[in-house]
Amino acid sequence: MYFSTEIPTLIIYLLALAAFFAAVALVYGAVQSFRIVRARRFCEAIESTVDMAYEPVSVIVYSQDEAEALDALLRSILSQDYPAQMEVVVVNEGDTADVRDVVATLRHTWPNLYLTHTPDGARSLSRKKLGVTLGIKAARYDTVVLTTVGAQIRSDKWLRAMMRHFSPDSGVEVVLGFAAQMPDADSGRGARCRAFDSAYGAARWLGAAIGGHPFRATELNVAYRREAFFRNKGFSRSLNLHFGDDDIFISEIARKDNTAVELSADSIVGILVHDFGYVLRQRAVRRVFTESHIPRRPRFWASAAAWSVLLSVACAVAAVAMDCLNGATVALAAACVLILAAGLTAAWRRVLSALEMRLLAASIFPLAVGYPLRRAMLRVRARFCRQKRYTWD
Repeated sequence: MYFSTEIPTLIIYLLALAAFFAAVALVYGAVQSFRIVRARRFCEAIESTVDMAYEPVSVIVYSQDEAEALDALLRSILSQDYPAQMEVVVVNEGDTADVRDVVATLRHTWPNLYLTHTPDGARSLSRKKLGVTLGIKAARYDTVVLTTVGAQIRSDKWLRAMMRHFSPDSGVEVVLGFAAQMPDADSGRGARCRAFDSAYGAARWLGAAIGGHPFRATELNVAYRREAFFRNKGFSRSLNLHFGDDDIFISEIARKDNTAVELSADSIVGILVHDFGYVLRQRAVRRVFTESHIPRRPRFWASAAAWSVLLSVACAVAAVAMDCLNGATVALAAACVLILAAGLTAAWRRVLSALEMRLLAASIFPLAVGYPLRRAMLRVRARFCRQKRYTWD
């Protein structure tokens, strides 16, 4: 091997492209990290300083015959430390004895608990959207907080954190919470990959919302005004789709001036499923499909940054392969890749920490390199999978 500053023009172009793509990925990661960490610190700061009058709230819980999980979730909601009036409306998919028994037992202690259900014979419609609509119509109070049995409420101040943004003078109509994969809950094969992919996806929509361009939420943790729901005529614009209640609908009612993001520790709920690999993969496929119906989602920068990581590495490897005997070429390519790896690791560790997800280290960079390919596979699955997408399927 020799060292020469006389690097062929093609190699210089490849190294310049590697540096350019690395800069794009690093800037995107730094911006998203800054936004999410700043939002987290802001939420934690106002949590300890603001003493406000809370509004009454209706909590709507969507269930699919999961009586045991529903019992645990309802106990954590009904025992919330909330200083104003509160009711909990359970909307079950169909009428089942186990769910009725759970609610009837808890009503002896908490009379502010109610149960409704979707009709068993309902066909050619989204049962989830029908259930949420029934719950919102049954709610007595002007603000609703929505979650599902797949959520794990970890703090007795969760409701305070989600509701503190609503006041007559604030103009807030939508509050976006977050649901995280707890490291102790998802510890199976592929957990690190799922953690990184979830963090990247979360940074995409949370960062956009913090930057004033909200376009989705999570069904496990979101709140909004009933007035906004009815003003939008509910889910009328996406009635032909089974899903979209937490992205298509949110993109229709959420704006920069009426949306708040809540990321305090008390507000973050856990994701509670039996098979993280299967469930998260199916949710991701559905999300790719429903987000294609959102006209103003941030399409460019998230995808550009993801592909930039892979392209930067590819350009650096190509430069080394074509001029492997020149130590200067190898050193420049290695420096570009190492700087990219260090910068991405630092940025995404901050995101993972702020979202209380599994902290990764050495695996972040290889996972970032493969992320756009995994995302492309999701797009293929969303296009050709047999999963029900339309209500007439």
